Amino acid sequence: MTENSRYQKIFLLSLGFFLLLLLIAVFHENGILNAYQLEQEQLKIKYENESLRSKNEKLRVEIRGLKSDPYEIEKIAREKLHLIKPGDQVYHIAQTQKSLPPSP
Repeated sequence: MTENSRYQKIFLLSLGFFLLLLLIAVFHENGILNAYQLEQEQLKIKYENESLRSKNEKLRVEIRGLKSDPYEIEKIAREKLHLIKPGDQVYHIAQTQKSLPPSP
C-alpha cells in the first residue's frame, strides 16, 4: 500500500464523514431546516399576537365608552340597530336604475 493511496482513503473517509454530518445537520428533526421553519412560525405567531393585542385594546376603549358615554350607546342603537327616537323622521333613499339608451 502506497503512502499516496493511504492519504486518499483518509481524505475520502473524512469527506464522507463531513458530508454525513452536513446532511444530519440540515435534514435532522432538530436540524437547520426545521429550525428555520420554527422561526418563521414563531414570527407569524408574534405578528398575530400583536394584532390581537391591538384589537383587544380597541375593544376595551369601545367598552369603556359604552359604559360611560350615553351618546355612544345612542350612536350604536341608531347605526347598527336602526332604532329611532320618538318624533324622529326617517328618510329612505331608493336608488333607481339608469336606463340605457336604445341600441341602434
